[in-house]
Amino acid sequence: MSLTLEERQPRTDMEITSADYGESDAVITAEGNMGEYGRVYASYHLSYNADRSGGTYTAQGRGFIDYDTIASGGGVGVWRREGALIHMDELININDGTQNLGKIVIDPIKRTMIMDVYVLS
Repeated sequence: MSLTLEERQPRTDMEITSADYGESDAVITAEGNMGEYGRVYASYHLSYNADRSGGTYTAQGRGFIDYDTIASGGGVGVWRREGALIHMDELININDGTQNLGKIVIDPIKRTMIMDVYVLS
C-alpha cells in the first residue's frame, strides 16, 4: 500500500536561530519565509530517548502573513539523529482547521532546517 500526499507549499529553507541542549530535552528555534504562512517563527521541544539518538517532540509556530493576519499552529512528532543531521516527522494543526504532515531535516553545522509540508486536511 502506498500513500500519495499533496504538497501544501514548495520546500522551505529556514534558519536555525538557537539551540539549547538540556539534561532531558533540547529546544531548537527557527525562522523563515514559508509561502502561504508568511514569515514563520517556530520552536521545537525535543525529548530524548534512552540513548539520546532520537525521541519525541512538540512544536509551536506563528506565521505572520500580513499586519492583520497571523497563522498559529502546534504539533507533535518523532525525531532521530543520523550522524550530525536531525530528521523530524510531525503532525501539525493550524488555527484555520487545516492539518499538515511535516518532514524536516536539520543541519546544525549549516544552521539550516529544510521543511516539506503536505496536506492532511
